[in-house]
Amino acid sequence: MKRMDFNMGVLMTVTVTGAALIGEWEEGAVVAFLYSVSQALEFYTVDKVRQSIRSLMEIAPKIATIRRDGREVKLPVEEIRLGDVIVVKPGEKIAMDGKVISGYSIVNQAAITGESIPVEKEAGDLVLAGTFNQQEVLEVEVTKLINDTTIAKIINMVEEAQAQRAPSQAFIDRFAKYYMSSVIALAAGITVIPPLFLGGLWEPWIYRGLALLVVACPCALVVSTPVSIVSAIGNAARNGVLIKGGVYLEEADSLVAVAFDKTGTLTRGFLK
Repeated sequence: MKRMDFNMGVLMTVTVTGAALIGEWEEGAVVAFLYSVSQALEFYTVDKVRQSIRSLMEIAPKIATIRRDGREVKLPVEEIRLGDVIVVKPGEKIAMDGKVISGYSIVNQAAITGESIPVEKEAGDLVLAGTFNQQEVLEVEVTKLINDTTIAKIINMVEEAQAQRAPSQAFIDRFAKYYMSSVIALAAGITVIPPLFLGGLWEPWIYRGLALLVVACPCALVVSTPVSIVSAIGNAARNGVLIKGGVYLEEADSLVAVAFDKTGTLTRGFLK
């Protein structure tokens, strides 16, 4: 069953139509242009943020050396199966999450965990995609497919965080819904009531009602908040800070003290 969804698009359509009906083509064109620009900016911002987040996938290599049927072959990570054995040589990044089945080495996990001190890895230890093997050859049994790796989950978490509505966003959405309905109702009242009940002329009151629609569009207010929240989360992600949503971004304003753990998550990933 279809239901009416009153949003800013409805108000903009009515406004531009009203401006055309009263002959104010320039005003209607300006309103439509400004709204289109604001929408374009929002889409551009969201797209740039999405690209920045997706660029995190470049932390992990796209091709890995796999041992199959007694020989080593290079395969794209999308073709790697659970149980495959990856051969990771010194100076290479680990392509998939897995468990070390052979070898001993030192692995730098700073890119994923923030730990500035490399970690020893031997048979039985878990390793993460995107971490850096520094010393010896490791053989790693794949335990997670490419879409289930830790780095993939981090990316998904950031993308899901953008969909969470901050209090200000929720307020603006509610405001826009009721504001739009109120403006249309008020414009209809101004247009109809004086001519029907007060003896007014139709033409001037229709003009006033349509003029009210033209000047009452708060498109900048409605668009600015979502763009600001999405941009902030995306910019933080590019700098290694994961924010779980607009709710938590706004709550940061009320922080008076912050406690950090001891794993070195505030370092640049290397010792000084």
